[in-house]
Amino acid sequence: MADTGSTGSDRTTEARTPDTRASEAFDLLGNETRLSILLAIWEEQIPLPDGNPVPFSRIFDRVDLDDRGNVSYHLEQLEEQFITQRTERGGYELLIPGLKLVRTIVAGTGVKDATLEPTEIDQPCPFCDAPTEITYREGFVFLICTECKGAAPGMADTDGALNGFPCEPAGLSDRSPEQLHAASITTKLQQGRSLFNGVCPTCSGAVDGQLDFCPDHDPADGCEHCGLRYGTFARFQCRICKHFDLQNPGWLPLFHPAVISFYDDHGISIRAQADDFESACRVYSLIYDHEWERLSEESPCIAVTASRDGDEIRLTFDETVSVVNVQR
Repeated sequence: MADTGSTGSDRTTEARTPDTRASEAFDLLGNETRLSILLAIWEEQIPLPDGNPVPFSRIFDRVDLDDRGNVSYHLEQLEEQFITQRTERGGYELLIPGLKLVRTIVAGTGVKDATLEPTEIDQPCPFCDAPTEITYREGFVFLICTECKGAAPGMADTDGALNGFPCEPAGLSDRSPEQLHAASITTKLQQGRSLFNGVCPTCSGAVDGQLDFCPDHDPADGCEHCGLRYGTFARFQCRICKHFDLQNPGWLPLFHPAVISFYDDHGISIRAQADDFESACRVYSLIYDHEWERLSEESPCIAVTASRDGDEIRLTFDETVSVVNVQR
């Protein structure tokens, strides 16, 4: 993972704690009119560098208030944190925090209770080769083995769960179960690569990586200590928004350019696309083809090996999930 420590820069953020900033933001948004204003600007604005600032008159027409002064007051409260006024261009635009807020709301609107009943897809279980099913509930896409206990028999609340990927309800719209699987793998790769490189995919904050080991791991029937089939996993967490991800080591090589080149030399693409089910299945299978080992009981490092046609590449990761050695 990239070094996210201090760089000695003179640039600083405002001296307020995350709790203070969050409280102020919730206070600002605890008003129906202000949320309506943000939505009105979002509906009118083209979010591009040369986009179209939304005139006050258009905002006023969309907000359920008769007092122009009242609308102006709420616009002023939202300025600097969620919107900005482009006086020279005659209107208002959403700032990045405002844009993210509205997008988050819109992503769940109308599909609040979205679910997908378990549906079989053509992705064999990496452990027992049995058929798998995909399902969606409570904001997660689950891939489930129909026969074995899956990857987390002692932890997951879904029998046979192999993976659980966060997904906004909007992700189900206009997608078949196969397309949903492809989209979830594609998103996992994108977010995993961002975390591995030290950038939070949610807020762009700094990310800490750590290798964790179950001290008394028993993989036989679901470890009673960690609940996982594997006793080694990589943990990533954003220092700001607490975006969190837990990955088995098989994912890690896919984020390194040397491994991308290795597979390319063997005619294998590790790019997954949301509209390409076969690409998602290929990438998912590669994850479980990788072999990993802890270098010693005293060492917090692991080595992960990818093999193809008698050729192999071996990456060594230290305790911060940073690559410290590549051998081919």
